Amino acid sequence: MKALLQIIKREFKLFFSNNVLLAVFFGAPIFFGILIGYTYQQASVKNLSIAVIDQDNSPLSSSIIDALDENFYLSVDKVTADDKDLKKDLPSFEAIVRIPEGFEGDVNYKRHPHIQIEVNGANMITGNYANIGIRTVLGTINAGAEIVSLQKQGIPFETAKEQWEVFAIDNSRYFNGTSNYLLFMLPGVMGAVMQQVFLLGLALTFSYEHENKTFGELSKITKNPFIVFLGKAIPYWVLGMFLWGVIQVTLLPFFKIPTPTNISALLITTSVFILSLTCLGMLVSWIVPSQLKATEALMVVSTPSFILSGFTWPLEAMPAWIQAFSNCIPLTYFLQALRKLINYDTSLGDLTYQLNSMLIISLITGVATLILITLKLNKKPVNK
Repeated sequence: MKALLQIIKREFKLFFSNNVLLAVFFGAPIFFGILIGYTYQQASVKNLSIAVIDQDNSPLSSSIIDALDENFYLSVDKVTADDKDLKKDLPSFEAIVRIPEGFEGDVNYKRHPHIQIEVNGANMITGNYANIGIRTVLGTINAGAEIVSLQKQGIPFETAKEQWEVFAIDNSRYFNGTSNYLLFMLPGVMGAVMQQVFLLGLALTFSYEHENKTFGELSKITKNPFIVFLGKAIPYWVLGMFLWGVIQVTLLPFFKIPTPTNISALLITTSVFILSLTCLGMLVSWIVPSQLKATEALMVVSTPSFILSGFTWPLEAMPAWIQAFSNCIPLTYFLQALRKLINYDTSLGDLTYQLNSMLIISLITGVATLILITLKLNKKPVNK
């Protein structure tokens, strides 16, 4: 126990003596959390800029323009009758709605006129939301016009409504029912940043000892590889739990991200995630004896991991070889578990797969690190 405490104290001292590492480890998660939080503070996509080419200039076309402008997602920022140069302006709008000449007359005489929607697909999110908003408005007006037409034929409103509406559609949205983009993004980004800064710190654990030839100091304290491993790992595990606790208690509530009711499940999941990062980072730090190269190697792993984790794009849609790589990254399982905890209010029993997967990563990388430490401790000094 004395040797373990001595190594832990030594590791804390090394950590807090590195000003750059301190700034990155504690500063980056808070900075990125605040940055992402304010970036997506609006939470939902709204007031998307669209243009309308109104070649009909009729009461019906005017009511369509008013309805489009009142839609939650849309803002009609330009109305013109001339479409000659408007297509050149499409990059300035999320969509252009084209109402043809004679539109109202064609509707009244049931000539089935067409309204053209031209969507700017450069940004899929804004383009899709603009398209949804426009189609919702036009679908509602379309139904209303048909019902009015039937009423003009002497059919009562309720009967006309039933004839037009063959069946009703009731739409319910659960688990982020307001399509809050901040609720969707912030927990995932924070998990990814945590992994990145954590691996950055762990890149220095053993590579520092190799580079400065100070491993002999550890062997003088103890010859037990397990004590060396724990002494190196525990400080980072404690610091990681503290850092995530700060994020969970301050940053997420500040941006109104719901706190999971099952706190014990959250703590266990977070601790297992940090354990897996600790073991993985220590293994790479041992294998790559240079601090710079160890950092570069771990950044290669952590940088694309958010994209490959399946958080924003389903793993099932990725090639098998990418899925295999994703399954080796702790972040993949942590974000799966975190989404369940925040959105589904799940229990610990429902996280068995994610916890077991992170524990397997911890076991494999931890055992490999222990073997390497053992070999180093048992290596006989070369007589000169």
